[in-house]
Amino acid sequence: SQQTGRHRKKSDGRILGIFAVALGTIIWGTVGPVVGLFPEGTEFQYSLVRNLTGTSALWLLVLFSKNKKRYTKQDIVPILVGGTGAALFFPLFILAFQLTGVGVAAVVSIGVAPIFVGIIAWIALRQPPGKQWVVGTLIAVLGVVALNWPSGNNTVSFLGVALAMAAAFGYSMQATGMGMISKRHTPFQCVAPMFTIGTLFQAPLSYGKDFSFLQDPVLLMGALYGGIVTVALAYAVFIYGIARIGAATAVTVGLMEPLTASILGVLLLGETVSTVGLIGSVLILAGLVVVSRPPKQKQTQLAPV
Repeated sequence: SQQTGRHRKKSDGRILGIFAVALGTIIWGTVGPVVGLFPEGTEFQYSLVRNLTGTSALWLLVLFSKNKKRYTKQDIVPILVGGTGAALFFPLFILAFQLTGVGVAAVVSIGVAPIFVGIIAWIALRQPPGKQWVVGTLIAVLGVVALNWPSGNNTVSFLGVALAMAAAFGYSMQATGMGMISKRHTPFQCVAPMFTIGTLFQAPLSYGKDFSFLQDPVLLMGALYGGIVTVALAYAVFIYGIARIGAATAVTVGLMEPLTASILGVLLLGETVSTVGLIGSVLILAGLVVVSRPPKQKQTQLAPV
């Protein structure tokens, strides 16, 4: 029947959206090992070069795209919301992990983000995420906490935690802005103006800092990879997925990022994962399975003739 066909088409679009978001977050998971190659104290410089490269690549793709549409007044608010989020996330995350350690900063900034997106969708956009999202997100967030649980040597800074929560809110703004504009423009056309705003906001943070590390061919390639692959490509597929599954579900699926980073750390950097971390990995996957299941369709009964 027509109704069954529409339901199957919608289900296929949801699966495709989940795979797109998962691919984007898996690519983001490679950022950590790449940043680990750079000298200490060059995080803001790396971020600026990454954003400049990624934004330039995005605008080139928009320029040569055949499907681009004109921006309208309707796009101003989503672009400003997403661009402000893009500007806030990385600097706040860097400040947070400098104060309270990367483990605590990762737990808070990554784990709290889906909750913020759900609240924004519920209150501002009047789109309640649903019980299935709540259950799946809670399971996955618990997994992130377990996977990134800090060692006993870490000291927790309340200011660091506050900055990490602000970073999470920045990421939530970014995802919400993308969700608002994603169905009106191509993925590249959605992301390009947001990262332009983010780059302009972040540029002053690198003023007067040393960029001589880019003379190393490996680090230069790492910075270019960060821009072209982890910004232009990753965000394009991420926003492609958002258009099909919504920002709230997309950010929950995005919890795959710390899992990817952990796996790469084990395979490439010789890191080890504790038993608690392994349990966390299983919880993340379990939460994603719950969130990824298509919502149940209400049975419609035929009226008697």
